[in-house]
Amino acid sequence: MRFKAVAAAAVFATSLAGASQAADVNEQGAKDLLGNLTHFLPDDIVKSGFITVNPASGHYEVTYDLQKLFDKLNVSGFDITGLKPLLAVATPQDDGLWNIEGNNAIDVTARSKPGSSPETEFRYALASSSFTGVFDPALHYLRSMDVKGSGITLATKTTDNGVEKNDITIDSVGYMLSSSASGEPDRLDMQMNGGLQSLQDKISSDTEPFGEFKIGAIDFKANATKLPLKALNEILRFISDHKDRKTLSDSETAALKALLQNAMPLAASFEESISAKDISVTTPLGDGGLQQMGYSFKVVGPANAMNADFGMSAEKLTVASGVVPEDYVAFIPDAAEMQMQIPNLNFTALMDVLQQADFNNPDGTSAMDDKLQKAMFPDGTMTINFPKISAISGLYDIEASGSMRGWLNEKDRATVKMTVLARDLDKTIAAVQNAAKRDADLNQLSFGLMMAKGFAKTDPDGRSRWDVSVADDQSVTINGQVIK
Repeated sequence: MRFKAVAAAAVFATSLAGASQAADVNEQGAKDLLGNLTHFLPDDIVKSGFITVNPASGHYEVTYDLQKLFDKLNVSGFDITGLKPLLAVATPQDDGLWNIEGNNAIDVTARSKPGSSPETEFRYALASSSFTGVFDPALHYLRSMDVKGSGITLATKTTDNGVEKNDITIDSVGYMLSSSASGEPDRLDMQMNGGLQSLQDKISSDTEPFGEFKIGAIDFKANATKLPLKALNEILRFISDHKDRKTLSDSETAALKALLQNAMPLAASFEESISAKDISVTTPLGDGGLQQMGYSFKVVGPANAMNADFGMSAEKLTVASGVVPEDYVAFIPDAAEMQMQIPNLNFTALMDVLQQADFNNPDGTSAMDDKLQKAMFPDGTMTINFPKISAISGLYDIEASGSMRGWLNEKDRATVKMTVLARDLDKTIAAVQNAAKRDADLNQLSFGLMMAKGFAKTDPDGRSRWDVSVADDQSVTINGQVIK
């Protein structure tokens, strides 16, 4: 088994652990810390000296000299300028935790060397950045972290029969992490939040602008409960100890499977949400935008029956009349929302399959995929629930809910049960009929809406209702009537 690719992802999480063996700041502690920082790196890269650790006045100063790294890697095709050493400070505390902090600015430019085609220039700049945090060596985990950055620039310029530029700027970014005891040994609850302010992306040539994209702000929130941090750390340690092994012995395979079993479930729950506001797009064809856009994801429940919930929403969508015909502009929703759920995901069954896996046999991937699919969906079907799908404009107000069941090995076989509700249906039909006077293509939609009205029932609140059922033989029933 080749562990190097996976092991590289664990560098940051484990890098500070070894130095915690001694609270005193000394040369041996510096060597221990350097050993952890470079543990997953090839010897020739370590010997380049791009990472150094020095004791200084009660803390360790860590220096990352990326110029030495690029020199050692012998990066060809580009000249890189502006690389300066990045600095961080790690301070051991009396309670066994570590305070970490740093302040850095970055302004790096990479240019393709003469003779390369096309000529390309890339610039990344960060006017200022800072981070502070608390590291727990017992769990090999950052218990808290606060990161801030401002004045961010990402710019590319390509010269090939003209000049094309893409300039991205971000006023500021921020990220905070905190954690607390979950009530179970060696597990933590984690909270994260962050975002950015004022993103602007301009695309242009040497003769004209192509377009501009702006976001006023993006906010991000996430939380997870009962993370098995110690168990995950033991898996990382196993990977580190076996990173140079191509295959595992039977006893090593058994040990790895035991570690994976101990880490389950990976979390009791996980939830995240992302929202963006004041989105605008400017193009030669016209302008458009969104006042707000949101996304959410949540996994919760027992390990053998977890539910995965997704959600998306948008408000105040505007589209230039040059992009959408004038008769259709009024039908663009002012607000839209979709909620989707995949229920009863059995991660315990997945773990049972992994316990039987042969990690040394790469040719068994297809068979393993089949086993994982059968474990997760034992009857060969997957159900997707739709708690809410809605769209609202000045001309319509539609909401739907229901579920769909599909057969994984029979792509054309599915069943659907949905309830559709519409308010002011007559107003919608009249608007479509009026638009059809200028666009004959809308006549078919008008006829379809009239037919739908004939099948509708009326709820006490005045909304039109359709209870729709589609069987796996593709027969359709609406409000109890079979539709041919």
